[in-house]
Amino acid sequence: MGTFVLTKDLLMILSPLILLQVSLVVYCGILIFKEGVQNLNRGTWFLICLLVNVIGPVVFLLVGRKEVQ
Repeated sequence: MGTFVLTKDLLMILSPLILLQVSLVVYCGILIFKEGVQNLNRGTWFLICLLVNVIGPVVFLLVGRKEVQ
């Protein structure tokens, strides 16, 4: 098996995805600790957003966000 080499070109291709992931985690983290959550505790939602790449923050925004009245 060959080794994986992170080249400049590959980093340039992946940089928008990395930026999206970091932005979503920061945004959801702010929402979680400022506004609160709906169905799980704050720590659990933050770990889901942090560890489940892009899907975790999207699930939080759709399901876990506290409803504004």
